[in-house]
This record gives sequence, structure tokens and C-alpha cells, in this order.
Amino acid sequence: MFKTIRRYYWVTKSFLARHNKIIVRTTGIVLSLILIFLLFSKYIPTFKTTTRLGRVGKYTIETFPVDIQLKISSGLVGVEGSGTILPKLAKSWEVQDAGKTYVFTLDNTLSWHDGSRLTPDDITYNFKDVEIGRGDNTITYRLKEPFSPFFSAVARPILKKNKLGTGEFRMVKSVISSGVLQSLTLESETKRLVYKFYPTETSSLTAYKLGEVDQLEGLSFISDSLSQDTTNILTESNSSTNQQSVLFFNNNDAVLTSKSARQALSYAIQDKTFGKERSISPIDKSSWAYNSLVKTYDYDPEKAKSLFAQDIQDPGSQTLELKTMLQYLDIAESIATSWRETLGVKVDVKVVSSITSDYQILLTDFTSPIDPDQYTIWHSTQATNFTHFSNLKIDKLLEDGRRTSDQKLRKEIYQDFQRFLLEDCPAVFLFKSSTYSLSRKSLL
Repeated sequence: MFKTIRRYYWVTKSFLARHNKIIVRTTGIVLSLILIFLLFSKYIPTFKTTTRLGRVGKYTIETFPVDIQLKISSGLVGVEGSGTILPKLAKSWEVQDAGKTYVFTLDNTLSWHDGSRLTPDDITYNFKDVEIGRGDNTITYRLKEPFSPFFSAVARPILKKNKLGTGEFRMVKSVISSGVLQSLTLESETKRLVYKFYPTETSSLTAYKLGEVDQLEGLSFISDSLSQDTTNILTESNSSTNQQSVLFFNNNDAVLTSKSARQALSYAIQDKTFGKERSISPIDKSSWAYNSLVKTYDYDPEKAKSLFAQDIQDPGSQTLELKTMLQYLDIAESIATSWRETLGVKVDVKVVSSITSDYQILLTDFTSPIDPDQYTIWHSTQATNFTHFSNLKIDKLLEDGRRTSDQKLRKEIYQDFQRFLLEDCPAVFLFKSSTYSLSRKSLL
């Protein structure tokens, strides 16, 4: 055993002595190559997987979808559906002066895509009647009166000049025609995302069939031919969205100004779910302020007839107009049939290409905000209250809800808001809307 070890020792020593120069040169070359790679690897182009995604909507470079903006940057904070506030550009915050002053301390470890450090001067939210103060690493907002949804306002992502952000992706290219955004290209270390925007779902589906995009996102409708095509992958989702399908009544209309007429139409709808998850309130059930103990207007033909008769003496002479978009045509026709059979009224269903303010009854999608504050939607003074609903009790609740920062008290206020709103029935909340993504199996 000892002789064998000695033999290996002398053979190895002899080999090293004979090839010493070659070994030294080779080791030096290898170490030099490793050093060069470490020094210049960041300049070597890396392979990025490219995905071309189609979206429906008309946007500008300032208004493109928030979920895409969030890939590029963040707001001062993030807000979850539960109401939890998360640190983003700000690592901490304080609410002072009974909810009228907000002080945010920035995360000084963050930098923009160009390498510059995040500073208070970079925070460029513009709020009316708000005094802004900036320190070395803090930004302070002083409001004239308490405004509890303020955290939602500062959750909007901040983008610097040239759309620089702090997130995983950076914008490297945008294509604009006549002020309308045609496409956006985002890149991370390993991925390239090319978003292409189309005016209608029909045009986006045509682009998909022609191979212009690899995936379509946020579709409201998929034809049977596409869903049954085995080369496609269809994904349906409603778990991560607070979007629902709603019948809005124009409360200024001669017929629909009557609460009993609106309630009658609500009770007269036989199917309100159409195979989907039922919605009953303008506040999504995932919200901490959701109230399940409200009027649900389950199908009740006798109550519907009784309420309708309070204002409509001759239903057969009454013609209602229901407007909707193409993807909801079948649902609109089903609702119209329920009204005809239950109430004896005539109903004309009309297809429109986009949401319109010129309507008597409108079936469309409604996305509730993360914060339960819906002042701009239902308060009688707001131009964005497109149902023209007016109720002093609702106005007061909406005003109170945004003035207190006590979540327990806010919950009580918004639960009352839902209860009184559903009693007056300015709209019928039907079901959770599904969205669809369509992609090719060849991408897997």
C-alpha cells in the first residue's frame, strides 16, 4: 500500500516538473478569461424571451393600463382589498392632525432605472387644495379636511420623465399614432413584453388569428370556435377582479324616476346569474366594507307586478329601451324576455359599440374601486354620476365615509350606504364578470 502511494507521488512530481510551463500558462489563461467575463458580463447581451400581448382599449402614453404601469413602477404605498396598506416607494408613514396630514418616509435604498436615487422631488402627485412639503427623505401632504381614501390616491404608480420607474420592467419603446398609443415594449433582465392595443375585441381577435400577438388579455367574450380550437389555451378568471355586470337605470327617465318601477324591473328578472357568481352590491364581496344583508331582488313576479302597477296603468303601451354591447346581447335578450313575460311591457334591445350616457337602461360592466368610497359614482353633485341618482341620505353617508379614518366606523357607514342604495335601486347588480385570456399552446 505504501509503495503504491510512493509510486503515484513520484509519477505526479515528475509530470508536474516536465510540464510546469504549460500548466502555469493554462492556469493563467483560464483565470484571465474568468476575470474578463466577470468584468464585462454585464455588457454581454442576454437572451430575453419575447411575448406579444394584445389588449383592448384606447390609451395615450399617459393613460395606459395601471396593471402595466405597476410592472414599471410603484406608488408610495400599495392597498390590498382588505384595506391593508403596504410599503412601496415609502417605507413608512404617519397620519397626523386627525386625518388631515400624511407624512411619508421614502425607501432610500430604491433607485430609478437610470440609476438615480429616489428623492422627495420625484414624487409628483398633483392634488387640488393640498399643501405639499418635502424634507431630506420625507414628503408631507396637508389636506384642508380629512380624506380617508387618500392612501388609494397615493397608490398610483409614479413614472419619471421618459417613463422611468423603479420596478422589474422598464419601458424601452412606445409607438404612438395621432396621440393614440399603438404599442409598448417593456424589458426586464430576462423578459421582453410587447403590448399591442386594439380598439375593439373583434380587431384584437383578428390580430391574434393573423399572428400579430401571442396572447390576448382581458377579453369579455370568446367564440365557441376559438374555445374549442385545441391549439389555443383559454383561461377564465373572476377571482382577482372586482368587476361585475350591472343594469343601470337612468333615474332622470320619466318611467325610471319612480323607485317602485325600478324595484319592479329588478324583481322581474328571472335569472340574474347566467351561470356566474351572483353580485348584489356596488362594493365587491372581497372588501372589508361589504354588506351581504341588503335587498337581493330575487325573482318575485307577483311583487314585480304589484310595484309596477303603482305607476304604470297600462304596461302593454309602455316600451322600454335596453342598450348593451355585443358580448352581452344574449343576456340582454334574456332580461328583456323576463320583463315582457312578467310585466307585459315591450322591450327594445339595442347594441352599442361603447358605453353611452344616452340610455334608458344600460347593461354593462362596472368595476368597483378597492377603497369602498364611491362618492364620484353615486353622489348627486358629481358629473360622473351617470345614472343621475339623487338621494340626500346617500349623499350624507358618502360624505361621512371619506371624512373618517376609523375603519370600524367607515365600515358601519358603508354598510348603511349599501343598504339604502339597494333599497332605492338605481341599478341591478347581477353577477361577477369573467375575463378571458387566450394564448397559443405552441408558446409552452
